Amino acid sequence: MARRSLAIVAFGILSSGCATYQSSDSTQNIDLRYQAGDYAVLAESIESQLKLVDSETGELLAVTPSGNILLHLEAAESWRLTGNKERSIEHYDVIETLFKDEDTEGYGKKIAEGIGAVLINDSVRSYEPPPAERILTNFYKALSFWSSGELDNARVEFNRANERARIAVESYQKMIEKEQKKNEKDDGANKNLHSDGVQKALAQNFPNIEYWEVFDSFVNPAVAYINSIFLAHGPSADVSKAETLMQRVSGMIGDNALINEDLLNLRQHGRLTNGKPQRWIIFESGLSPVYGEKKFSIPWITPNALIQVSVALPELIDRPSGMGVNGLAIDNQALEFLPFARMDMVMRTEFKKRWPATVSRAVVSAATKAVLQDQMGRKFGVLGNLAGTVYANASASADTRAWHAMPEQWSLAKVSAQQESSLRIPYGNGEYKEVMLPANQNTLIYIKQPTPHAAPLVEMFYL
Repeated sequence: MARRSLAIVAFGILSSGCATYQSSDSTQNIDLRYQAGDYAVLAESIESQLKLVDSETGELLAVTPSGNILLHLEAAESWRLTGNKERSIEHYDVIETLFKDEDTEGYGKKIAEGIGAVLINDSVRSYEPPPAERILTNFYKALSFWSSGELDNARVEFNRANERARIAVESYQKMIEKEQKKNEKDDGANKNLHSDGVQKALAQNFPNIEYWEVFDSFVNPAVAYINSIFLAHGPSADVSKAETLMQRVSGMIGDNALINEDLLNLRQHGRLTNGKPQRWIIFESGLSPVYGEKKFSIPWITPNALIQVSVALPELIDRPSGMGVNGLAIDNQALEFLPFARMDMVMRTEFKKRWPATVSRAVVSAATKAVLQDQMGRKFGVLGNLAGTVYANASASADTRAWHAMPEQWSLAKVSAQQESSLRIPYGNGEYKEVMLPANQNTLIYIKQPTPHAAPLVEMFYL
C-alpha cells in the first residue's frame, strides 16, 4: 500500500511539474507575433485568452480585471502599437486596478503564497510586476494621453511613474532589511545557506552579478527625460521641475552631448532650445531581456546525511532583435543617434536588489524538499528516496514571468526644424514609413520598433 501511494505521489508531482513561463506555448506565440509586428492579431488573440470577445458576434467586450496582469500588459501595448489608444488605455486602467489589488492583498494570502513557494516554487506566487514594468505602464499611458491632447491626464501618468520609482526605493530597502535580519539568525538553515558549498555553487552559476553595471535608483532615464521635455513646454510649463529631472537623467547616464545641451538651455534660457526650432527624435528599439531558468545542485546537510538538492533560479537572457539605429533618415540624410537608456540596466538594477531574497526563497524551498527526501528515504527505502528526488527535481522551477513588450534601448537624435522635412523609417522587406515634419515647429517625434520586420509606431508631439 505504501509503495502504491508513493507511486501515485510521484506521478502527481511529475504531471504537475511546472514548465517555465518562457517555454509556454502562449508566451512563445506572443513573442513571435510581437517580433513580426502582427500587433492586431496578437491583441485579438490575447483578448480571446482573457475571454473579452463575444462568442456570438466576435465583438470586443468591455475590459474587466481578469487577474492576469501579464496578459493585460501585452494586450495594452499591442493595441497601442496598432494605434488603438482607447482600447489600450482601457487595459492600462484595468492594470492599475490589478496593481492595487496585488499591493493590498491580505496577509493570509501572502502567507499562503509563501508556503506554496517553499513547497513548490516561486511561480505559484501571484505575479508582482517589478518597478520597471509598473513605470512603463504609466509612461505608455502618458504618451497615449499626450498624443490625444489630454495633457492633464498625461501629467497624472508621468507623476505616477515618478511616484512608483520613489516607492520602489522604499520597498526594496525594506526587503533588504528583512533579508539582513534573516541572515542574523543562528539556525541550521541559515548556516547551510551561507555554507562554502552553497556559496560556491551560486558563484559558479552566477559569476558576474556583483560586477553588473546598474543604476543607483529605480528611475528609468528615458521616462524621466521625456517627462522633462513634457514639463518644459506649453502654457503650464514647470521649467524648474523639468530642469531637476534633466539633471537626474544627466547624472544617471553620464556624458551625453545632446542631453547636456538640453540641460544647459533649461538653465540659461528657461526652455529646451536657444531660440531656433528643434526636433527631438527618440527611437525606442529592440527587445528587452527576458528571464530564463538555470538549474543546478547544491549540497545540503540534513540531520542524517549530506545530500545534493536541485535549485532553480532566474537569469536574465538577452533577446537579439537585429535592430540598430542605422537606416532612419530625414530628407535622405542619415540620422545620427546617441543611445541614452538601456532596458537591461533598468532590469539588472531591480534583479540585483531582489537577488538575495530570490536566492533565499529558492534555497529554503530546496532545503524543505531535501528534508522530505531524507525522511522518505529513511521511511520507505529506495522507493521513498526516488519519490523524494522526483518531487525535488520536478518542482524546482524559477519564476520567469515578465512583460515582453519592453525595448532594448532608447536613442536620441536632434536636428534643426527650420524647413519642412520627410522622415523615413525602414521596416519589413524594403518598406518605409514616411512622416512629414513641419517647418519652424519644435517637435518631439517618438518611434517604437521592436525588430526590423515590425512596422514602427510613430507619434509626433508639438512643443
